[in-house]
Amino acid sequence: MRRDELAALGIQLPVLPAIALGPLPAPPAWAGRLARIGLDVAASGAAEDTAQTLAAARAEAPHLPLKALVADAGALDGSPPLIVETAGPVPAGHYRLGPDDEVVAAVDGGDPAVEDPNDVARQALARAREGAASALWVAATAGLERLPAGVAEAKLAVLVEGVRQARLWLAKEQFDRDDPGPSWGPRGYAG
Repeated sequence: MRRDELAALGIQLPVLPAIALGPLPAPPAWAGRLARIGLDVAASGAAEDTAQTLAAARAEAPHLPLKALVADAGALDGSPPLIVETAGPVPAGHYRLGPDDEVVAAVDGGDPAVEDPNDVARQALARAREGAASALWVAATAGLERLPAGVAEAKLAVLVEGVRQARLWLAKEQFDRDDPGPSWGPRGYAG
């Protein structure tokens, strides 16, 4: 993740942002559901977004960054900043989420089994400890569109909970590293 590029577009994301890659089960009206589940990036869920699916998604989750799936990224020219999932180029004013981004594939979109949030947290932490946690996306991989909507939702909820746990551990590790411990006053009281 290129945070400076995202920030220049006005897109703010937490450390280890949770995102669903690829399309989601039909119909493509997922943005509100993703917001309720707690994902950090909304999406329409469509296999290919249009101006209408993107407008509907933005209306359902106006407070979240929006991800788009499009065959022709040129069609996005002039639209508000988007995270565009593609291997190709995108017009200026959008962020390309592509193969050079570091992604922790913590939830397998092609497997109907629902993962354990502790396993998601462990995977995210292991990758975060290898380098810069701020450069990682934590994702449910493509394939969710082939699952029943309830299973896809359960897998995304696990993703969100696992990311929440990983963030807490990272914050605790940061605090433990930075905390010099109590300073004892003249009467033995911490102060």
